[in-house]
Amino acid sequence: MKTKLKKFTEFSKTILPNEAKYLQNRYQFTDGEKLQIIELLIANALSQKDFVDFDTSINKRKYSYIKDWVEKKLANIDVDVTIAWLIALKQKILTDAIASSEEKAFLHYIASYKNIEFNFQNLYDLAKEYKSYLLVRMRYKDHQIVANFIETYKDKYIEVKDINEKLYTATTEITNQYTLNNNETKHLETWLLDVFNNKSIDGKNRYQAFVLLAFLYTNYNESNKLKVIFNQIDFYFSQGEMYSRRLLSNYYASRVLLHSKENELVEAEFYGYLSIRQNNNDTLMYLNNLVAILLRNNSPKKAFALLEDYQELYKQSHNYHQKIGYCSYQIRVLSELQNNKLAEATAKTFLTKYKKEVLKHRWHHFFTSYINVLIIQEKYEEVLKLASKFNLIEKESERQKKNNYVPNISWSISLSRYMEGKINSSRLLEEIKAPLKGIKPTKSQKQLMIKVIDTLSNNLPEAFLKLKSYM
Repeated sequence: MKTKLKKFTEFSKTILPNEAKYLQNRYQFTDGEKLQIIELLIANALSQKDFVDFDTSINKRKYSYIKDWVEKKLANIDVDVTIAWLIALKQKILTDAIASSEEKAFLHYIASYKNIEFNFQNLYDLAKEYKSYLLVRMRYKDHQIVANFIETYKDKYIEVKDINEKLYTATTEITNQYTLNNNETKHLETWLLDVFNNKSIDGKNRYQAFVLLAFLYTNYNESNKLKVIFNQIDFYFSQGEMYSRRLLSNYYASRVLLHSKENELVEAEFYGYLSIRQNNNDTLMYLNNLVAILLRNNSPKKAFALLEDYQELYKQSHNYHQKIGYCSYQIRVLSELQNNKLAEATAKTFLTKYKKEVLKHRWHHFFTSYINVLIIQEKYEEVLKLASKFNLIEKESERQKKNNYVPNISWSISLSRYMEGKINSSRLLEEIKAPLKGIKPTKSQKQLMIKVIDTLSNNLPEAFLKLKSYM
């Protein structure tokens, strides 16, 4: 009997916490067993503890009923389902291929439209296309329904289009500040908060305002304000607003970065696992972020299992930024599991195959992992060959100008030079002190530097312990 519930159990494990909170306030079953099923499904989705099995003595038709009910409830509020429907309708209207049943459903949707929804702008644009389609065919009654909709929501459409334009300008300003660090954007905060919390406009604009606020607070390092808007959107998701699994995954992944930055690693891991529940174009990026957290949480075995599970996705991906990230973490994980020979072979194979991409996209991330494995194995000559072949010393001096610089590669090269007899001990100390001059490391930077020093001091305790006291 247990295997009969396998399908439902697997389905129940896909339900995300915000979906469960939404469903919690929507069911009104009178049947005791259906109530038992839905309540346990919700409790399991909200729990961070072990999964509780469903009662196999209940008729499996009731499980099928609950599964259908949950899927319908979530599809009804899913903004991605709505946009897919609108896009399909637009194509059929433009190619004269719309069926009468589809027209009937669309006319009913428009006639009973009450609240401004997430995809309101797309809906309004489609209504304008459809209005012409109906008029040419002299379908005056249907034309009147669409014309009434267009007239009723005309002012609202002008308002949201105007907000959309302003959001585009704000996006340019805020992303420029993030990449070029060249302008102030604090003046946008109050307006963006107003847009984000304005329930009388479309959800697409509101969500964009949330994304920009998250960027803005990150730029200004205002973690407390970031937490406030994250908790706010969490509440909105649980009410069924701005909801789709794609947006939820994106939100969970953003929370991973927030909690990671605040050193709240248990929370970061929890949200990391949620972010990869739904497969989408960003899953490999979310996976890499989660593996980074698991390594910080000293869980290399969990990280290894995850990387194995997603090997197929990694192989198929054409996103080299994330592909290099995956391989770099794979090297680190193998190394932490004392499988250094395989870690080195993995690095060599990848570099041979993707040399151009590594140098173009993420040389530092990749070579940090590769060189660490060589250092552990005391292959100093190999480190120096890599440094020379790929011009790593020059690349490092460029990278030193960045705020988040940690001299992992630089120190490893200096250590290798000393071990190979290229420099003496006083020169070594000078070289390993040099990257620290004039920088004030952040708390997380300092933690990372100490971790690097501890690793390197396995090879040469004296010099690196001196460096630790210097810090």
